[in-house]
Amino acid sequence: MTDKPLHLKIVKGHSIQAACPLCQRPAEILYRPFCSRRCAQLDLGKWLTGSYAIPSHEAMEDSDVETLLAAHESQQAAQADDDS
Repeated sequence: MTDKPLHLKIVKGHSIQAACPLCQRPAEILYRPFCSRRCAQLDLGKWLTGSYAIPSHEAMEDSDVETLLAAHESQQAAQADDDS
């Protein structure tokens, strides 16, 4: 028998078994992508306590913005003088 393309296997219900992202055991349909309620709850706890966090940049202070704007304006004025 020839191997069927992956998309046909998924449609027929013969998809590749995914592993739990926490413990690597096979995922259960009821708790997918996790293997059990325990792993699902552990993952939720990590989100709620901030263990999973997307790093972000600190907001700039107003004085920093004003300094950058002044530097940009002086640079533009210097280029305008050079062009004339």
